[in-house]
Amino acid sequence: MIAGIVLAAGMATRMGMCKQLLPLDGKMVIQRVVEQVVGQVDKVLIVIGHRGEEVAAALSGYPVTCVANKNYHSGMLSSVQCGIRSAGRAQGFLICLGDQPGIGLGVVRAVLAEAAGGDTGLVIPTNQGKRGHPIWIHRRYREEILQLAGDRGLNAVTRGHRDDTLEISVDDQQILVDLDTPADYQREKERFRVENKIPPTTRKRSDS
Repeated sequence: MIAGIVLAAGMATRMGMCKQLLPLDGKMVIQRVVEQVVGQVDKVLIVIGHRGEEVAAALSGYPVTCVANKNYHSGMLSSVQCGIRSAGRAQGFLICLGDQPGIGLGVVRAVLAEAAGGDTGLVIPTNQGKRGHPIWIHRRYREEILQLAGDRGLNAVTRGHRDDTLEISVDDQQILVDLDTPADYQREKERFRVENKIPPTTRKRSDS
């Protein structure tokens, strides 16, 4: 059983407003993210925090479960840990950012296909040599992630197992793009009007 974990708990201090609830071409940002994950995994968990009731209400018509991260003030790692704890006996986790509405369905499917096609513990999409999201994490890293504390972020795991990591190169630059500022939001609104998504292409073993 595979769990999709969408991180949507942050306070968005640089944006100055709840970015998950921002309108984007007729839907909210969080709705566009969720629509790329629903149907691709066995269950979808939305980790909520800041204005969590409103985010949950925006997703009331979707087959997802919202889980509250009471420690969301402490940062993204706490939301990852909250989602993994709530995923029960899931054998793997697809970690998605709640402020990446431009992620294409092709990228989600490519990451999941690579995860299903082998025994790799970590599958990470890249574009122009840079790592992005969503990322796949096998259950064998569950306890290691839950034990992370202090200023150690998820990178301690995703960059700490070179021999068990598969990077897949994709042609979708949106894996690198999230919405942090009003300028980011304006850029994404314009992109949604003019740009089509491009599917992923090649794959390679991580050597970084």
